[in-house]
Amino acid sequence: MIPASSTLFRRSQSFGPWNKQEDPGRVLIIRLHAIGDVAITFPCSNSLRTLFPEAQIDFLTSEPCADLVGAMTIFDHVHVFPRTDSRSSRLVHALKWGSTIRKHRYDVVIDLQRNLVSRMIRRAAQPQAWGEFDRFSAKAAGDRVLETFHGTGFPQIEPLYQIKLQGALLARARQLLEENGWDAKTALVVLNPAGLFASRNWPIQNYAYLGKLWREREEVKFVLLGTDRIREKAELLQREFDGGMINLTGRTTLAEALGILQFVKIIISEDSGLMHMAWVSGVPTLALFGSTRHEWSQPVGAHTLLLHSGDLPCGGCMDSQCRYGDVHCLTRYTPEFVLQKARELSMPARHHETPFL
Repeated sequence: MIPASSTLFRRSQSFGPWNKQEDPGRVLIIRLHAIGDVAITFPCSNSLRTLFPEAQIDFLTSEPCADLVGAMTIFDHVHVFPRTDSRSSRLVHALKWGSTIRKHRYDVVIDLQRNLVSRMIRRAAQPQAWGEFDRFSAKAAGDRVLETFHGTGFPQIEPLYQIKLQGALLARARQLLEENGWDAKTALVVLNPAGLFASRNWPIQNYAYLGKLWREREEVKFVLLGTDRIREKAELLQREFDGGMINLTGRTTLAEALGILQFVKIIISEDSGLMHMAWVSGVPTLALFGSTRHEWSQPVGAHTLLLHSGDLPCGGCMDSQCRYGDVHCLTRYTPEFVLQKARELSMPARHHETPFL
């Protein structure tokens, strides 16, 4: 439920569309956090770069996401907003950044955050055109990002999932894989048991059995990425797969993880930032959503498949613990079923070329 205090803010979404005959010369995109939400902006930003190849396109984000944004060849410059937990400090930084941003004389500001900080910065920038993100509609975030670009005056924009990364980053990603046992031929499959709460976790034993079944049918090597938060699960799967896994949990930057995703055949993932990083790159993505409200966070595109809880009376409950104690919205999906769907999803032609260097 949306708090009553946010009702006015919800209604006040605004646009000042670009209506000039000439192309904009300078564009700023704002998305401060979080990792998955920042990643969701990339396909439309990529399309904007294709539409206006000569424009200066910059991005303003927070410190934890700067490494991820900097991995792109889309953006000319990444502005980094300081990380702070203090509301008063954020507002002070917003005033300072507003003054700094104004000096860049951006023609267009696309605010994909739409909170008090981003709005202060956008207004201080005094762009000729702007657009603001719809934070509250029950639509996929990727679709709402697209609507924001359209509302800003660029109806030609369509998501482009062929994301181009820095060449040195791709080389480093391949090096990490090869140093940890990849022969550059065997298909790579990312498993990502990284749902934040117990109500978003597919049983780890299911991942183990899924891997066993998969290896019986074809030669694959599994990859685990992400933070130390899933280290225990990663070590369990590493023992189960006995040499059939590359465990890079806690050993990559965000940018390196994004680079590694460009080499994989498919990702099987719970709701997490890494899942969003994969599908926005065009990687076939099978997502497992438990208590998550799927209509907000679902991956979009023909290269994705979402198994969610929306068909159940308790679906999308957003509770951290299952009220029934069995997370049946996820446990009902068997390893056999997930494997079948994953192999079907990964069989069509890839939506992006694997960047073998």
